[in-house]
Amino acid sequence: MHRSIYAAAALLPLSATPLLAQEEKGGLLSLHPGLSIWTLVIFVIVFAVLAKFAFPKILGAVEAREKHLEELAVAAERDRAEAAALVEEHRRLVEETRGKVQEALGEARSTAERMRSELMDQARREHDELLARGRAEVLNERAGMLEQVRRDAAEVAMRAAEKLVRRSLDGDDNRRLVQEYLAQVVTPAARA
Repeated sequence: MHRSIYAAAALLPLSATPLLAQEEKGGLLSLHPGLSIWTLVIFVIVFAVLAKFAFPKILGAVEAREKHLEELAVAAERDRAEAAALVEEHRRLVEETRGKVQEALGEARSTAERMRSELMDQARREHDELLARGRAEVLNERAGMLEQVRRDAAEVAMRAAEKLVRRSLDGDDNRRLVQEYLAQVVTPAARA
């Protein structure tokens, strides 16, 4: 950097020479060979200094900027591709979840229907069992009552017969005969 300052300071007196050459009278478009040579020499020197010190840094900065922009473009493309992949993955997961939810709802409906059917069948079986038990109890009760009525009728018949005959019929044979008679009388009535 110090070299470029020294070079510019050395060229400063040389650059003043064209100003001195302008004092001659001439037009704006007149060609002065001294001025042209000094302008060309100064241009070459400035160009050489710029080429040696400034242009590499400028070109390096421009290339670094271009490289950075390319990296940003590649990163942006990669990010866009990743975002598209993530969106597609999200859509797939949403569809998969939606399918699982529909499947779960279907299973829940079928399970609920099956449970309702099982409960209805169980209720019918319990109802039928209760009815059968009730009928059996009614039949047992009826048979017990009929037996009780037969016994009571036999007792009433024996007492009535005893009063009629005025003697006691305590014998087992007499009791058996009365029960058989009542069974014959009650059985046709129960069948009807």
